Order: sequence, then structure tokens, then C-alpha cells
Amino acid sequence: MKPERGRLTIVGCGPGGAEYLTRQALSAVAGAEVLCGPRFLLDLFPEAGAERVVTGAGARQVAGLVRSRMEEGSRVVLLVTGDPGLHSLAGPVTRLLGRERVQVVPGISSLQLAFARLGLPWENARIFSLHGVSGEEARLVLGALAAVSTAAVLCSPVWTPGKILGALRDTAGQREVHVFWDLGRPTEGRMTGTVDELAGRFEGSGRSVLVLTEAEESDE
Repeated sequence: MKPERGRLTIVGCGPGGAEYLTRQALSAVAGAEVLCGPRFLLDLFPEAGAERVVTGAGARQVAGLVRSRMEEGSRVVLLVTGDPGLHSLAGPVTRLLGRERVQVVPGISSLQLAFARLGLPWENARIFSLHGVSGEEARLVLGALAAVSTAAVLCSPVWTPGKILGALRDTAGQREVHVFWDLGRPTEGRMTGTVDELAGRFEGSGRSVLVLTEAEESDE
């Protein structure tokens, strides 16, 4: 996919490792005149000749920035983590700009990679995100994920793995849980146990993924 003038191209960059970039992502970035995104994603494209603009996490700030560069006539590409269609900055930015002004290059979600590491299908998994939620919303999410057989959770700086596991002890203490961090990177790690076993052992980072399964499911 080639970037177009007057339209924003949103590129899903996968979990963060260069080996998970698609050929379409590379092609879109190669055609960009302005390349926007967080610094760690910009660093995935050292050969790109486009102007680089570091963005934050605020959708309105990002949408305003890319709109101004689009109106200048530049071919603008916005880099996002994972797949743009799954709990991504792409959603609110697209709503602010209008779908007719956006084209999307899909990427590999960190959740896809987590389930691949476990050797488990994920078509029946319920997916939750704890990014930007209020305390009440978080309580609803935690109650819902404890009630389903397979749940995948995108952690956040506020809702770290340690905080989530601590909150789940009363409702899902004997459930099996897999905590992944830095998926797709050289520092990737994983810890597995019951919620009770792992709660209180570590805090973890907000860039982690948590998969809650029934104990017998991973033994098949």
C-alpha cells in the first residue's frame, strides 16, 4: 500500500520487533514523506528517508498534528503498535479525522503472538484492555474476565500485571495465568502459574499481556 496525499496511512507495526513487520508496512513507510509515531516505533525503520515526528499517546494531539501535515500536501504515515484494529490509537484518530481520510495497513497483534507462544487457538478468547479506563470500568473488566474460560488482557501503566493479579485473587485465584512482557523483542519473557502463585511476586510493566486460561486447556 502506498501513502496518498490527503489521506493518512496508519501502519500496524506488530508487537515491536522488526521481524514482525509486514511487507506492506515496509512499503508504506518507504513511500512516506512524514513519518509519525512513538520513538521506539520510528526506530524500527532506520533506513526511512521521511521526516520523523515523535508523537505522544493523546489521540487529539496526534490527529491535529497529522491533519496539519496532510493539509500541507504531505504523504503522512502514522505508526501504531500491534494491529490498528485492536485497542489501538488508530481507532480514536480515525474517528477524529473521518474514515474516508484514512487507509490502514494491518499488523500482528501482541495477542496473536502470545497465543502462538502458548500453542493455543484464540478464536474463542475474550479480549480486554485496561488502557485509559476509570476505576469503575476496571472493576467491570476484572469481573468479566474472571468469568470467561479464556481471557486476554492488554495491561497498562496503571493496570500492571501485578495489580491485575492482586485484584483477581478472590475471584480467580486457582485459574492458570500466563504473563508475557516485551513480546517479539530480545528481552521477551513469560511467567506461568496460578493467579495465587504469581500475585505479589512481581509488578511487571504496562506493556505486558496477560492470558487467563483454564488449567486443563494448556495441557491438551
